[in-house]
Amino acid sequence: MFITTANELESLVAELRAHGTFGLDMEFQRERTYRPRLQLVQVSLPDRPLLIDPLALPELGPLWDLVADPSVEKIVHAGAQDMEIVFARSGLLPRNVFDTQVAAALIGMGDQIGYANLIGRMLGKRVKKGETITDWSIRPLSKAQVDYALDDVRYLHDLRSGLWTRLTERGRHEWLREEVEHYEDRETYERDPQTLWLRISRMRSLDRRGLAILRELAMWREEEAQRRDEPRGRIVADETLVEIARRSPKKPEDLKPLRTLHPRELARSGPGLVEAVRRGLAVADDDCPRLDPVRPEDDRFSITVDLLEVVLRARALEHEIAPSYLGTRADLAALIDSVRAGKDGKDRRRPREHAPLLLAGWRRDLVGDELVAFLEGRATLRIDAETGHVHAEPR
Repeated sequence: MFITTANELESLVAELRAHGTFGLDMEFQRERTYRPRLQLVQVSLPDRPLLIDPLALPELGPLWDLVADPSVEKIVHAGAQDMEIVFARSGLLPRNVFDTQVAAALIGMGDQIGYANLIGRMLGKRVKKGETITDWSIRPLSKAQVDYALDDVRYLHDLRSGLWTRLTERGRHEWLREEVEHYEDRETYERDPQTLWLRISRMRSLDRRGLAILRELAMWREEEAQRRDEPRGRIVADETLVEIARRSPKKPEDLKPLRTLHPRELARSGPGLVEAVRRGLAVADDDCPRLDPVRPEDDRFSITVDLLEVVLRARALEHEIAPSYLGTRADLAALIDSVRAGKDGKDRRRPREHAPLLLAGWRRDLVGDELVAFLEGRATLRIDAETGHVHAEPR
């Protein structure tokens, strides 16, 4: 069934709402635009998948309201970009999301298992993925496109059922709730313009004044990309922004030596770039950004991380969860720094933004407190002579 009219959409939304849960996926194109261009929406009830045509229905308000309804569960697989589209088009925060990729990670099926692979392992079915890079804006869709799109939501209910059973058997349903909370957080979708420069490569090659200029350049580029609906890199590349910040041009003509800035773009954006530089130069010295120093190579610190990684991997193996999903070496380093600074805290449910990942939520229960015990000398490691398995023991 292909939904192409407002009446059909309202009827479908009413049915989905009455059922209380539905599968959701989207096809979009974002390679040539700032905002993803939605080209197809797939939804599913347990007995049938359906397609919604956003090109015939540019207004999908009833569907977005449903995604934001906490009383209705949305089943997705790796739904971050889909939820980004919902927020961008409606301003509404998704609520009550069940992400099958996240759920699979929590029962040891890898940290980023693909949809087709998960279906094969959980349901013993095979789905074709031949339309991965197809152009979904073309109408009419081919039979192969339709079949592919329907398959993307056809099995979500069965996956959800099987994953939920395994999660509850292991007492991990609350883990899933913690892991998908970010879908309901406005900060997931809204970037602070003042921090955009932190994502630019090679920024550490600049001094503090250069960083102040780069901050202004990044904000200018973001506004320009939004206005023109083009990717940031198509406006001005990261490396070019860094070089402009280094040179501090006073007039557009000063930008001509930059071979990475096309003459047409220079003519179009030169005045805006120079004005951004002027704003950066006007920032007071004390208000220029300051980067945390890069940690120097420290063999003793690396050994400590190595030791904690053994504990983490042993716990991950014991609980059948991907070690990389439980925590990375960077997460271990952050935990060490936090403990050394005396900031490990006593609240086992501290918000993630106020604690290292391994000292927040279920990860703290599973391994975080134990890692702290090792750092404080309250636990030791023992290798079983017969099995070779690593065991942790309190001192």
